[in-house]
Amino acid sequence: MLKVVVACGSGIATSETVVGSLRTFLEEHSVSGVEVETTDFKQLAGVLANYDVYVWLAKPTPEIQQICDEEGIPDVNGVDILTGSKGDKTFLDFVNALMSLKSAS
Repeated sequence: MLKVVVACGSGIATSETVVGSLRTFLEEHSVSGVEVETTDFKQLAGVLANYDVYVWLAKPTPEIQQICDEEGIPDVNGVDILTGSKGDKTFLDFVNALMSLKSAS
């Protein structure tokens, strides 16, 4: 099971919206084996290593980026998912992150 974490300031409103979008996308494309959760940014550094993909709504801090780099966790811009600003390419970075993990295993 791949685990995805979405983080925003409080872990409630914005991140929950993105989690819903990701779950809908996965369901619509019959993708299973991916768990999507949310956390608040204050707790992220302590839990990030437990996840396979990090979807961010505010640019990762140097500490968070270092964890991603050291643990091999792809980080994905969740703002595009929140706004849908890239149209059909909105979920492309997310799909690429999942595919890179699948091919690495």
